[in-house]
Amino acid sequence: MVPYADTHVHLLPGCDDGPLTVDEALAMCRFLVSEGVRHAAAVAHQNPSYPDNDAATLRTAFRQLQPLLQARNIPLTLYPAGEIMLGPDFLEQWKAGHWLTLADAGQTLLVEMPHGQFLDLLPLADYFRPLGIRLIVAHAERYPELLFDPELAQRWIAAGCLFQVTTQALAEPWDSSTEQALKDWAVGGFIHLLGSDGHGIDRRRPLFREGYRRLVHWIGRVQAERIASLWGIALLQGLPLHVPPPRLPRRSWFHRLFG
Repeated sequence: MVPYADTHVHLLPGCDDGPLTVDEALAMCRFLVSEGVRHAAAVAHQNPSYPDNDAATLRTAFRQLQPLLQARNIPLTLYPAGEIMLGPDFLEQWKAGHWLTLADAGQTLLVEMPHGQFLDLLPLADYFRPLGIRLIVAHAERYPELLFDPELAQRWIAAGCLFQVTTQALAEPWDSSTEQALKDWAVGGFIHLLGSDGHGIDRRRPLFREGYRRLVHWIGRVQAERIASLWGIALLQGLPLHVPPPRLPRRSWFHRLFG
């Protein structure tokens, strides 16, 4: 079995709405290992609800957690990360060193939309591209404006964006239209990374394996392993990642005529 890479799981205790205690964080880590995960981005929210979560604070929380896994022989390698909410002061906060890149590698930023809003990422992607930084769209399946508009999704990927999809959404889609759209994304190469978006043990457990199995069913083991393991490990270890351009879903003549 390949070692899975969970690129989005809230593990830093007491930093956000994830685990409240170190013991809960360690229980989540053990659960991730039981799911087959061996690499994980230990994420905390960076948004107005948690104004103290600057990069330095998250680094400190990470440095306190990782040695505990080693001491308890939990075979999981963690990498620090912020889940950064877009907003009007995004670039100002970036220049001030507030945001934490994925794995603190200076290569990618894990971003999410403000609550109830959908923003165009192209201007931001254009700003960061000369700096050698790419944007990862956290839980990309949440945004119907993106999920059901493959042409827009294709433009974002062409601009350097990467799409992260939640494993639970793959395993148990909300409805048939979402399931078909996610399948189209998988088949067309629109999914680059998986994240459990786990928050605890008793709530929003970090489920991973079933989402991977759904990908295997849709696109085969080789491609599913790239998404669930190889590409995520590469980014977490600060390696360059080159993904093939996506392919738009093929539609029937009836759909092309009548939408």
